[in-house]
Order: sequence, then C-alpha cells, then structure tokens
Amino acid sequence: MNLILLLKKSKDLRLVLAMLLLALAFYVAASLTGERAKECERKGGTWLKKYKECENVSFGECLEMAGFYNFCASPCRHNEEENIAEMCTFPCIKVCEFIRLKK
Repeated sequence: MNLILLLKKSKDLRLVLAMLLLALAFYVAASLTGERAKECERKGGTWLKKYKECENVSFGECLEMAGFYNFCASPCRHNEEENIAEMCTFPCIKVCEFIRLKK
C-alpha cells in the first residue's frame, strides 16, 4: 500500500521503475529471438562471447537485436590495467551491448 502511494507521488520513482521494466522487456525479447552471435555476424559485426557484445553494427541493427547501443565505446574497455589512459589512444568503436547476468 505504501509503495502505491509513493509511486503516485514520486515522478522520479515512476520513471526509474519504467526504465527497469523496459530493460527487462528488452532482455526477455532478446532471449526469445535466438542466437545473438549468429545475428551479429549476419549484420557484419564482430561477436565478443565473453562480454556479450557485438562490435561495429549500426544503431538500427542493434535495436533489431534488442541491445543497448554505445556509439563511442573505448577499444580498451575490457583491459584491467591501471594506466589504461596512457595506453589506449585509439578512436572509439560502435558496440551493441546486452545484459550480462554473470561475469
């Protein structure tokens, strides 16, 4: 009952809840569409299995795969080195990211 009252009064809380439900809907939709790796490669992208990412696809292609588009991801984003800023001077790359429940 208190949650319902809080939702009625707080526009920000309603927005956060809507975003979480939208993310869940994207995850379920992506799970139902089948193998992401094959779809990524069909669209000309590079599938990174460990990170569940498809590199070098367009925004529209990412939406078709029910992913989250990052138009400027660092090519060194998966490196764990402390001085990464000194080492990584490459331009950004386009990445379609998917929800990872496990690392």
